[in-house]
Parts: sequence; structure tokens; C-alpha cells
Amino acid sequence: MTNVNDSENKTISEFISAYKNGQRKFANWNFNEDNSVEGLDLQNIHFEECFLFLNLRNTNLANAKFITCNIKTADFRGANMTNAIIKNCRVEGVMFKGAITDQLVFKENYCHSTTVGQDDFETFFKETDID
Repeated sequence: MTNVNDSENKTISEFISAYKNGQRKFANWNFNEDNSVEGLDLQNIHFEECFLFLNLRNTNLANAKFITCNIKTADFRGANMTNAIIKNCRVEGVMFKGAITDQLVFKENYCHSTTVGQDDFETFFKETDID
């Protein structure tokens, strides 16, 4: 598997094609706002240093990793995030209402210049629903 390491914007079709061809780690992939991968099966995906302004509603993200990403305004509502990791990410405006978050690891993330972790996720982020 080849990892793409340039930081130019990518299209959803490029992403879906790479995933279907077996790529699971995506480093430095950036997506324009208002893109959607709603409802896709993206188990075991690993995003690192990506800009992900995506609609991920109802997506299977079991065992996913979001490491050092900007996921501001990403929509995870209804997604399966079992055993997922969100670490060192920008998380302002992220929505999780109705997501399956069993054993989700949420640590060392940043929201409005404050570091937020697991307790903050359970208290402030888990039922977020902004429209």
C-alpha cells in the first residue's frame, strides 16, 4: 500500500478509490468543506495530519484513527466509532449525537485554545448536535 504524502486537496472519488484499492492510511489528505462519505464502511481507516471537513454521518468508523487532524465541524452523528481514536485534533463544532462511541479514545484534542480529553468528550461532545 502506498501512502499519499502531499498536502493538496483531494476529491471524495480519489479517496473512495484509494480505500477500495486497499489503502487505509491517509496522511496529509485535505478535503474541501461540504463533502460527504455518509454511510460508507471505512473500518480501520487511519487519518494523520488531514483536514477533514466531512459529513461522516452513519459511517462505519470502527477502529478508525484520527491523529493530529483538523476535524472542525466534522459530522459523526450516527457513526459507528467503536474502538476509534481521536488524538491531537482540532475539534471545534464536531457533532457526535447518536454515534456509537464504545471504547472511543478522545485525548489531547484542542477546542478554542483549550486541551480537551475523555471526560470532556463524555460531558460536552458526545451528544453534540449542531445544525
